[in-house]
Amino acid sequence: MIIMAVLFISTGFMFLVYPQSTTDATDQQIKDRRFAARWIGGALIVMSCFFLTMGTVQVLDQSSHYIGH
Repeated sequence: MIIMAVLFISTGFMFLVYPQSTTDATDQQIKDRRFAARWIGGALIVMSCFFLTMGTVQVLDQSSHYIGH
């Protein structure tokens, strides 16, 4: 679980620091691409933090109940 979260967070950071590519794209296309990359990166980081939070809550719940649900 932790390895998956680390992979998601690192991928999110890669999207956040999306490199400038020198293509024949217009300025508007570059802005749109940068906006989408930042949105995807932020969503991946938030999703992985939520994933870690829910995993921690589940582990604490399982350890506090001896019988289970």
